[in-house]
Amino acid sequence: MIVLIIFAILMIVVGIYTFICTSFNMLYFKKMEEVEIKDEGPLVSVIIPARDEEKNLPRLLKSLMNQTYKNIEILVINDQSSDRTQEIIDEYTKLDPRIKGYKTDPSVKYTKHGKMNALLQLIPYAKGEYLFATDADTAHASTSVAHTVAIMKKHNLDIISGLPTELCRSYWGSINISAMMFANVMIPHFLFYKIQSPFFAFAIGQFIMMRKDAYYEVGGYLGVKNTVVDDMGLVKLFTKHKKKYAFINASEFVACYMYSDKKGAFKGMERSISGVFPAVPAILAPVIFLALFLMIIAWAPLSLIFFLIFIGWNNYCLLLLIGWLLFWLGWFMGCRNTNYRKLVSISAPISITMICVMYVHGIYRRVTGKNFIWKGREI
Repeated sequence: MIVLIIFAILMIVVGIYTFICTSFNMLYFKKMEEVEIKDEGPLVSVIIPARDEEKNLPRLLKSLMNQTYKNIEILVINDQSSDRTQEIIDEYTKLDPRIKGYKTDPSVKYTKHGKMNALLQLIPYAKGEYLFATDADTAHASTSVAHTVAIMKKHNLDIISGLPTELCRSYWGSINISAMMFANVMIPHFLFYKIQSPFFAFAIGQFIMMRKDAYYEVGGYLGVKNTVVDDMGLVKLFTKHKKKYAFINASEFVACYMYSDKKGAFKGMERSISGVFPAVPAILAPVIFLALFLMIIAWAPLSLIFFLIFIGWNNYCLLLLIGWLLFWLGWFMGCRNTNYRKLVSISAPISITMICVMYVHGIYRRVTGKNFIWKGREI
């Protein structure tokens, strides 16, 4: 009986927290995005690293060419691609003078991480007051740049990031990608925006805009060159130097085609999760405990069957069920608010199970010395 009481109390606490956190985040996101969008303003340098992106790059460049914001330059750097990426860059530089193409110098190694190394070689060419870093596998609504600049200016931000719409045809691929939902349902962005602490700062590299002056003041990507998850490292560096940041819901004006299948999604999300929660002794045990706890929370209705068999129905069973429903509802709301399909949105237990599996497998890779491979490179 004591086990049921403890479990029921934990479940109701987690359920209430998840529902309230999601609800307040949604209100915060809506308030942040209530801005007057203008098509004129300071120069924005869109910076794009591209490695073997022949399938994605045309879609992104077309979406950037159609921006309502007029004062932009679009800088693309070919990071030693083996496909038609360079041909596509050359083609689009002829179509629009705002698009400028570059190539990474293989002899220049600012860092062992390919994407950061490419960005470090590209950013010196940027002339804009703002740097808008986005991935080659994204696509932007016509007001994406204008909307982001307006938010930056209204809230006097130095750096902003957000969660795009994550698109994947595969159900299991979408389930793996939905690990990102923790960013919306468990992290109280409405509170962390006020705290402005590097410990709580959060970012997603598919969508980052920053003031160029602030970028150089804090040391930029060179300041996080040994970090596996460059986006998180960068925003933490900004807040460490007292620069103002915000995390928003970018799903209405940015979409990402990050992975096409479950295998690619598993490998990519595994790398990100392991980077956020590194396998260091100080936090390894607590994080593994948290993973096990989340598994129990996710499948609480199954444990309820166990209690019904051995104890019978009582008020604590009801408390457990209400807590789980609140948790599930919070997760569902967060998913739908960022445009996940309904089938994925109702699959919280499966999503959380895969999150735990990806983290444990990532730990195994690190412990056994198997580095992550990303686009043909060891990370």
